[in-house]
Amino acid sequence: MKSAVIDIGSNSVRLYVNGKKTIENTQLAENLIHTGRISEEAAERTVNAVRNFYNLALSAGAEKVYAFATEAVRAAENGAQFMKAVSEVGAETEILSPYEEALAGFTGAYSGKGTECVLDIGGASSELSVGNGKGMIYVHSLPLGSVRLKDYSAEREEQERYAKERVKEYGEVPRFDRLIAIGGTLSQLCAVMKELEPYDAEEADGTVMTRKDVEEAVNRILSVPPEERKKIKGLHPKKIFVAPSGGILALAIMDYLKIGELTVSEKDNLEGYAILRKREV
Repeated sequence: MKSAVIDIGSNSVRLYVNGKKTIENTQLAENLIHTGRISEEAAERTVNAVRNFYNLALSAGAEKVYAFATEAVRAAENGAQFMKAVSEVGAETEILSPYEEALAGFTGAYSGKGTECVLDIGGASSELSVGNGKGMIYVHSLPLGSVRLKDYSAEREEQERYAKERVKEYGEVPRFDRLIAIGGTLSQLCAVMKELEPYDAEEADGTVMTRKDVEEAVNRILSVPPEERKKIKGLHPKKIFVAPSGGILALAIMDYLKIGELTVSEKDNLEGYAILRKREV
């Protein structure tokens, strides 16, 4: 049975059907760090995006649509209420545990070569998973992502201090051969680095970014006033705040891991979820 998968992320909603991905930025986790709840506005934006993608999937020939949610819904006091609204759209829904979220990301991104570490910086959490062809040997979901860090403070120094302290929660991470980055943060910073406008997933996929590259992309965004950031080539207009915050978090994680480069991957938890749940997408 041909199906489609919708990822209800903490920063964006994404559709995977016919081998193609479509994305809409809704920032479901906006202000979650302060209120502990999904706001009515964020919920409405996100449910509307899910509804649009559900209809798009059906028009693309999908007979079944599956949707999964992650950290914002796990953490929110009203997460169950939000998921009830999502289920009424018509998709078969579920909330992934931190382990399942990391496993989906690792399964989608792992290249099959040696021991690799997959980093998934989302809007509300950042998963690190290390594994090889036999499976994962380490996983930790840090409840901090680009939206949560952006909402924590508007000041770069405060974000850097907070991120540096929080990444210690990863504890002892096993040694690995390569760091693979999935999710919108690094693909967005890659787009800024390469001035990809419009965004080209094939061009971004496999790009190696050094720590300096990541820092320069962050600096490029933060060096201009917010109203001027929309003119930066490669930067999505809805990510003028979350992209640099996600980059600050990525830098803190790279420093914690004592690693100087990462590889951007366009294969992520959407592919991984389809594989794990045996969905024909």
